[in-house]
Amino acid sequence: MAKYIKFTVGNILEGYKTIEIAFVKDTVTYKILRSGLLNVDKNKSSVVKVSEEWLEELDALNIFDWEENYSSEFPDGYQWQLNFKDGKKNYRGQGENAYPENWEKFLDWLDELIPELEFVNRKRLEKVTLTYHRDEKFIERLTLDRTDKTLTLDKKNSTHIYDLGEEIKKIFDTAQKFLDGLEIEDTDINSSSRITFELVHHDDSTKTFNMTCNENFLPGLTNLLEEIHTFADDLTAEIFSPMPDNIVPAQGKYIFCKVQFKGSYKHYTYQTDDETLAVGDVVDVPVGRFNDVNQARIVEIGYFDEYEAPYPIDKIKKIIGKHVADEWENY
Repeated sequence: MAKYIKFTVGNILEGYKTIEIAFVKDTVTYKILRSGLLNVDKNKSSVVKVSEEWLEELDALNIFDWEENYSSEFPDGYQWQLNFKDGKKNYRGQGENAYPENWEKFLDWLDELIPELEFVNRKRLEKVTLTYHRDEKFIERLTLDRTDKTLTLDKKNSTHIYDLGEEIKKIFDTAQKFLDGLEIEDTDINSSSRITFELVHHDDSTKTFNMTCNENFLPGLTNLLEEIHTFADDLTAEIFSPMPDNIVPAQGKYIFCKVQFKGSYKHYTYQTDDETLAVGDVVDVPVGRFNDVNQARIVEIGYFDEYEAPYPIDKIKKIIGKHVADEWENY
């Protein structure tokens, strides 16, 4: 039976949380030694009666099977230390940006006892689903799942599942920044082109809303998809076809196009004055210091006033013109 736990977790920027837990049969007492950036001066609880199920959850973690040291190739300063005593056995372990397989269950177990410390942010995103509709028809669905560490891409006639491993944390950080930057407004669900967002948080609360895809698609979405490609090395499938079928005329605005070169997933931005260009067209573009001519396919088109243009008008390179070549037909 568990007798004692001392646990510290955190980093230098956010501070560290440190607790001590003492077990006596079906009761525990705990001390909060540190909470974030502040010392708490041994804030001790009264005796707390705990359930048998809660104690069994601790046993099921098999802490004595954990390794003594966990480390990552990409340490970020997030550290933890654990001292766990059970009868005559004693476990001492630590890690930096690396954790046992059932780490999340351990933190949830602690939160049940000491909810005010919130070892796991209750509003942390656990699952993000983006469903793309055009003219009331399903086009594509992207699902990120933190627990399964997967990305699932559902298309009309196929499903693609990718195991992202620990990179899922970075993708969720990027997704959170993207969502924080959205100006959510009431959107007509019958809009010709829209994305439905379904968000699931750690406390199982959910949020669903729709966003219209205008002529600039959604601000930041292209960047999010590029970040996903960066972290998911084996992800080769294209995610979303961002433009509606009917492109809104430029109406005096500057036209910017994102293009994709053959054999690359990255997108590059060029400017054009040709209002007849459309998503899917292959164009000639200048590349590099000496402006060598190369071909790329347009994957997104946006219309901007000069003050809101993503790049200075006098510095952005311009598309030379439309290109037609047989070898691009199956690109």
